[in-house]
Amino acid sequence: MNASVSASSVRRAAGAVLPLALAAVVFAPLRASAAEVTVESTSVSPSRISSGEEAVQTVTLAEPAPAGGVTVDLLDGNEYEDLTYWQSTKHRVTVPAGQRRVSFPIRVQSATGSGTVTRLKAGVGASVAETSVTVDPIDARVQDVTDFTVDKRIAPEGGKITGTVRIKSPAPVGGLAVDLRKTPYESAAVSFPYYVVVPAGSTSATFAIESTAYDRPRFATVMAALSTATQFNGVIGVPKKFSIGVLGPVRHYPGNVENFGVVGLGDIWHPFGARINLTSDTPGVIAQLNVPADGSIPASQAGAQFQIHVADSVPAGTRVKLTASWVLGPAPVTTEFTVQE
Repeated sequence: MNASVSASSVRRAAGAVLPLALAAVVFAPLRASAAEVTVESTSVSPSRISSGEEAVQTVTLAEPAPAGGVTVDLLDGNEYEDLTYWQSTKHRVTVPAGQRRVSFPIRVQSATGSGTVTRLKAGVGASVAETSVTVDPIDARVQDVTDFTVDKRIAPEGGKITGTVRIKSPAPVGGLAVDLRKTPYESAAVSFPYYVVVPAGSTSATFAIESTAYDRPRFATVMAALSTATQFNGVIGVPKKFSIGVLGPVRHYPGNVENFGVVGLGDIWHPFGARINLTSDTPGVIAQLNVPADGSIPASQAGAQFQIHVADSVPAGTRVKLTASWVLGPAPVTTEFTVQE
């Protein structure tokens, strides 16, 4: 009898447990999917910084992130994209699974005026939260970009130029970001990061400039900036092959960054230097290569610049062809330009 009751009890217990388990599964609220997650808020600490300083941005979700985490899109609200913020965040951050909040270091471009406000947005789908950080310029009496140098002016496609920036005083805790930009912005001459961080306690930092000029010689001006303090340097990218190019307007009376070009040797081996002859098809137009006294481009250089002189007798609108001939080297190369007013 006891055995029978026990068996019956076991059967009833089993029957009661199963429906309860099913009910728990059926009626429990489903965990949010990544597509359903919304952003509750975003904030920056400290909310006011000096140019070049680091801040911490925090993004908070309305509910914990599901399995796999949630990717939050990050954007700045400036009229023109803040490239420094883009480099520091790549415009996204992931909230780990099971978490509602994530914090991460950010940099924004330095300010040229007092109290510059940079608006920052964090969004998932149609859900967007906004915050801002106020950036003040640095007092030039205390901090400044004092120098910007490059180890070479010319590099072949894929080659590297090392840039070095120097500041007046040791960088604070967290380091100090110096913004890096090029002119023209769309130049295909070179590529490099949008900022470099001078480590805490240091007064200098280096960064790589990569030549991206695949088709013809190209020129860009690189600027290192911290608030209103700026330093400039011109760099040139050349193709991997022997090439020649005029890199700016050519006039009778040239101004800054005019009447010059470059002969690129690319990645062609020239252990004993390269002797280049430049000739013009137009009387009154002369191209003069900037090389040592022996007349050769040194083995350590991927090319050399040249100056163009235009006589008054050559009228504006004249089309000129320049030819570069490499003695005992590859076939000659040419380029053309028009004399401007």
